[in-house]
Amino acid sequence: MRVLVVEDDPGIREFIEQGLSSYPGISVDTVADAAAVEMAKETQYDVIVADMHLSDELDALAIIHAVTAFDEKVRFIVMTGKKRLDVATKLVKALKGNQVASFLFKPFELEELHIAVERAAADHVPAETIG
Repeated sequence: MRVLVVEDDPGIREFIEQGLSSYPGISVDTVADAAAVEMAKETQYDVIVADMHLSDELDALAIIHAVTAFDEKVRFIVMTGKKRLDVATKLVKALKGNQVASFLFKPFELEELHIAVERAAADHVPAETIG
């Protein structure tokens, strides 16, 4: 399974990469910004784990919108450390699309993320099986 982690905090990005990579069968790439879109064009990911707030100009919803324009099969997990109503509203709207499998509030346990990734990947249909 191929997973892309989009997280601007280097410590969290490394924690997720090392943690998910420790599970058999999971290959993890990481990026801190909008380069995620180009990476998703070059490599087909089963799941993209994205932080809700990457910068003032970029959030997970922008990444989701850009990637799903060319890959409708990839599934997303959105993470956030902000437990506010406006963030929750954005997340609920994102969940209305089939691409967002779940969201996690930071801090979370690695096992929670692993379960979310496995569930999201189970919903993903790899391109080579379509047709």
